[in-house]
Amino acid sequence: MNRAVEVGWETATWEGSRHAQLRAALALTVRERLQALQELAELAERLAAMPRVQGQNTKQVRGWGRSSR
Repeated sequence: MNRAVEVGWETATWEGSRHAQLRAALALTVRERLQALQELAELAERLAAMPRVQGQNTKQVRGWGRSSR
């Protein structure tokens, strides 16, 4: 699944980046797609098991560390 990605000016925009992602996804074999799906499911399980942040830390996470003055 670690295929080389062409880097150029055509991928420097949101639209170009999205097209590059689509081309890369379409180039995957069925086995690679299933492996990616399994890895994403495992990641989702790990993230769901993590404790949630509450209280003052929540403001820092949402505001990316900026104060809310």
